[in-house]
Amino acid sequence: MVPALAQDSPPSETQTLRATGAYPTRQTTSQWLGSNLIGAKVVSASNEAIGRIGNLLVNDDGVVESVVISIGGVFGIGKKDVAVTYKSLNIARSRDGAAIDHITVAANKMELSQAADFKTLSQLRTETAARRPAQDAPAGPAPVKFTPAR
Repeated sequence: MVPALAQDSPPSETQTLRATGAYPTRQTTSQWLGSNLIGAKVVSASNEAIGRIGNLLVNDDGVVESVVISIGGVFGIGKKDVAVTYKSLNIARSRDGAAIDHITVAANKMELSQAADFKTLSQLRTETAARRPAQDAPAGPAPVKFTPAR
């Protein structure tokens, strides 16, 4: 008898599972590992240090659409996140070709520092919730009527 494997939850009637058609066995020279991209050094065309790749934005088809560059800051304080499209990156491989040496973007540090901050879906939802008036919050204690002693 074969033991049953635990499942998170069965697929719902409205959920469509994607078929698994291939099992890649190796990385090619035209592919990057996410672990190589995240943390990679980002520089401008004039070799000015800008920051590091902090995260990747991947769409539902598994395509990396953008990268989030973390600019400035020390130990996370004063850090700014800016997203740029993946296609705008010029990735330079290390000498052995197995890793990334650096990534060049057309913008300089000042231009990226002035760009709008990148916000995750979670950050946007938190900000939206904070702006909503508290509809379910109690009104507070009833006012106390003060009658001066005579």
